[in-house]
Amino acid sequence: MSMAAFKYIGLIATQQNEMPITLSTGSIENGYKLKKVLAQQDLSTGLAESWYPGVEVVGNLREILEDDKIELVVVAGKSENQLDIIRQATEAGKFVRVI
Repeated sequence: MSMAAFKYIGLIATQQNEMPITLSTGSIENGYKLKKVLAQQDLSTGLAESWYPGVEVVGNLREILEDDKIELVVVAGKSENQLDIIRQATEAGKFVRVI
């Protein structure tokens, strides 16, 4: 699969998980690839880098929302600002999935 064929994902982990969030086999087969992870709340930059090698770890939501290559934003976990994150992502023209 060529680089142009990938459908890029931005991951926003709004709470600490015990394990990294992984893409399903179906998502991978359909060309989805994790491009950026937002390190916030309890997910430290170091932990994000170790869980998602080769993925850019960012410290600002805008870095995901303003990336034209990212089509899908995955919001993982619950937080007080979850609805605001979803609103901002949809206003930026992104598809959103909450897990």
